Amino acid sequence: MIVSLFFTLLLASHAQTPAQVKSEEELMRESMVSISRQLGVNCTTCHNPENFKSDKKMEFKVAKEHMKITQGLIDLGMDGKKGPKATCYMCHRGELKPKYQEVIPAF
Repeated sequence: MIVSLFFTLLLASHAQTPAQVKSEEELMRESMVSISRQLGVNCTTCHNPENFKSDKKMEFKVAKEHMKITQGLIDLGMDGKKGPKATCYMCHRGELKPKYQEVIPAF
């Protein structure tokens, strides 16, 4: 009896309402739209249209690694509170492949 009550309370404390699930999906969609705009791409650049969760495309794998780098920068203080916030646009400037050129010192 006590064990079943414990499990019932445990499951109830972790249950999500449909509104919570929907809001998580909406947040993910908003994030993906923002990222796609910062990179100048559409969803199918990284995602397989037949299975959006698939990680088979190389672009998906690269994007996931870049998202980890961006989150690391945010965790290290580039969170927009006292200075710029780390985003995809910071390097990509609306281009899938950033046009970064190293400064060559004049001799």
